[in-house]
This record gives sequence, C-alpha cells and structure tokens, in this order.
Amino acid sequence: METSKRTIGIDLGGTGISFIDLRSPDDVLRRFRLDTPKGKEAVLQTLKKGVSELLAGSSESVFGIGVAVAGQVDYENKSLVFSPNLPFKKEYRLGAELENFWGVPVTIENDANAAAIGEKIFGHAREMDDFSVITLGTGVGSGIFANGKLLRGFRGSAGEAGHVPLLPNGPRCGCGQKGCLEALASGTAISAAHQRRTKQKLSAKEICALAKKGDKNAVRTLAEAGEWLGTGLVALINLFNPQGIFFTGSLVNAPKCYFQPALERVRKRSFGTSAKNIRLEKSKLGVDAGIIGASALPHYAQKLWK
Repeated sequence: METSKRTIGIDLGGTGISFIDLRSPDDVLRRFRLDTPKGKEAVLQTLKKGVSELLAGSSESVFGIGVAVAGQVDYENKSLVFSPNLPFKKEYRLGAELENFWGVPVTIENDANAAAIGEKIFGHAREMDDFSVITLGTGVGSGIFANGKLLRGFRGSAGEAGHVPLLPNGPRCGCGQKGCLEALASGTAISAAHQRRTKQKLSAKEICALAKKGDKNAVRTLAEAGEWLGTGLVALINLFNPQGIFFTGSLVNAPKCYFQPALERVRKRSFGTSAKNIRLEKSKLGVDAGIIGASALPHYAQKLWK
C-alpha cells in the first residue's frame, strides 16, 4: 500500500474532535484536538475551521480527507445516518458537505470501522482475516473484519456491538433503548454508575484514577462495567469467531480492575474453543487507532490497499 501521500484524518467523537495531518503514522506533520461543541452548526464550523487550518499550514497537495464518526454511516452516500452522541438527529450528508467546502475528496466511515482499517493496515491485524476492534470511550463501538472484508451491513450499521441489549430495563442508552452494552460498560456508563453508587459526579477518567489509588467504590464500579464488557465480548466471539479483538479509545488505559473481569468472562462463557487462542489486547495504535484509521480511509477507498 502506498501511504506516503499527505492525508488528513478527523476523529469526530461525542466529547472531542481530533485532527491529524500526516504522510504516514511515522511522518506526522501536525495534530490537535478540540472539544466537540453543542449543536450541529457549531460542530460543522469546528470541522471546517480545524481542517482549513491544517490545509493552510502546508502547500503540499492533500490526497484525501478521512472522517471517522461515532455513529451509523452510509458509506456510499457519505452520510451520517444516526449518532446518539452527536447533534445530528436526522440523516445528514456530512461527507458531501465537507467535500464541497474544502474541494478535496472526503471519505466518511464509522469510527470503529476506521479503527479496524487502521489496525488492519498498520497494526496487529495485518495478517488476520477475522478480527474486531472495540472502541471504548464515551460510547462503545466495534469494527469487524470477516474473511478479510470489513462488515458494513445493509445500511452501514453492522458491528454496533455497543447497542446489543444485555440487561432488560437497564440504564437508558444514548440511542434511546435500555440496557445496551454501551449503557453498561462505556465511559458514560461508568460515570453514571459511580454517581448512583456514591452521589459524586465524576468522569470515567477521574474514576479510573481513583481506582488506581485503591478507592474501593471506584474499583467496584469499574469491575461491574468490566463484567458487562465481557458479556458483550462473548456475544461478539460466539457470532464471528475472530482471531483477535483489539481495544482502543479513551478507556484503553483503564486499570486492570476494568479489563480483568471482562477477560475472565470471555474465557469462561465463550462457546466451545472459540476463545482458546484468541488475542485480546490493546490496539498496536493505542488511543490513536481511530484517528490513524481515519487518515487511511482515502487510501482504502481508492483500493490502494488490498
């Protein structure tokens, strides 16, 4: 794959928007992060401003721009169909609008799918045909490769592991349903569960820091979330029988008390021998899997990688 051409990657999440300008993961020209504002128009202006700043920083031509979005994406129409954590409540041709604004080809993809593409091209999954990347942050997402191909589904919603219902009448999820994996194991879920337990309103990052110091309530909150994560992973493993599952997102560096219960549940509850030799580990790209994957989308779209 030819990856030395300059591309721009955007990771549009519920709490932050990351921008990167690079030729390859080892040749980064510039990167920065902005908070995700409230309101559709404010988000659009932040996207346009961020990329315009990168474009103005160098006269080198840009091969393409990749946008990874937390939500359901219609890849062919470059549309954001639905995103519970972003202020786009109706289908919106986000990629097409940005392409017209910048005059540069834009590829839009679900953030977990983009992370899976990044892992396939640059990470642990180079030699794998069947694997998944799980994004753990504000929400929970999954990008799935099966038989060497990325699964998108009929309307781009394949792989929404975060919205698999696990607990009937459980906590309300951002998607509107109850008891989804995302409502039980994400950063948002961890914060809400800890507040129910302690009456303290803390972020998942703050709760992880407390757990690392031995705070019993924080450890208990993370362990319970980890058990639910494990239940979701079992469902994924039983359905797709992957060779590996790799984790990325803001929770990827969470303490052992979050991941250990998940891994134990996978080993105990997975069907037959499906979990016997599976690789369960942090993405080789770490927290950057989404943004690096976004920057690789123009190459992937043009079939420069096979």
